[in-house]
Formats: sequence, C-alpha cells, structure tokens
Amino acid sequence: MEILTIILIVILFFAFIFIYLMSVRMRQLENELREVKSRISITDEELTRLSKDIEDFKKINI
Repeated sequence: MEILTIILIVILFFAFIFIYLMSVRMRQLENELREVKSRISITDEELTRLSKDIEDFKKINI
C-alpha cells in the first residue's frame, strides 16, 4: 500500500509539472497570436482606400 501511495504521488507530481508547462506554452502562444493579429489587422479606412484605389486602377486600364 505504501509503494502504491508513493507511485501515485510521483504521477501527480509529474502531472502538475506537465500542466504548468502547458500553461506557460499557452501564454506564449497567446502572446504570439496577439502579435500576429496586430501586424495583419486592417482598418476600415485602409480597406475603403484600397477598394477605391482598385476602382481607380480599373478605370485607368480600360
């Protein structure tokens, strides 16, 4: 019975370490996602300007 208790404590210890490492990795991924979103975000004004430029370009080519 004592050996079983020790084994279970060791398994719990490794499980807690694994949970901690996963939470650290999740925080890293969240920060990376925020960084990528900030780089690729396009405002409404930029989108309107881009569509206007495309329309102007179509008129010039025709």
